[in-house]
Amino acid sequence: SSHEGLTGLIKFNTEGFRSDFQLDLFELREGGITDIGTWNTSNGLSVTKKSVEQPVPDGDSLKNKTFIVITTLTDPYGMLKETYETLTGNDRFEGFGIDLIKKLSEMEGFNYTFILREDKQNGAKDPKPPHRWSGMIGDLLEYRADLAITDFTITSDREEAVDFTVPFMNL
Repeated sequence: SSHEGLTGLIKFNTEGFRSDFQLDLFELREGGITDIGTWNTSNGLSVTKKSVEQPVPDGDSLKNKTFIVITTLTDPYGMLKETYETLTGNDRFEGFGIDLIKKLSEMEGFNYTFILREDKQNGAKDPKPPHRWSGMIGDLLEYRADLAITDFTITSDREEAVDFTVPFMNL
């Protein structure tokens, strides 16, 4: 089914999931917000305008570093590729978050390996001492992963525990 929404045509597949949609990518610059590309369900990530290169001091360079990136399987951000071949490693995954890490690694020259958080838990702080974190936040704090990418809700507690990038989507 489909209907016209504020942002255009909204389609749902027979299982009730949103289909055939596009996300716009923006970059916040000194002069304002600039449209730099799109991601859609059929073509993946398309960067139409190159980011303005900022010189990075040598000590902050990511070149040739390797990161463990934890993610969850939540459409359309992280999904298993549907294929008849047996895929291994990073090749098993597709989606917006997967494409985003790939593009960042190409731009910055780093390597990465995806690991899955099977239970899809983002993380909650235990109210009792020693206030340990569960989920992906706990994985980051306990160095089981270097980065996390998924459809995270940013809360004040989580912001106190880990650093977040600018959100890639606001609802």
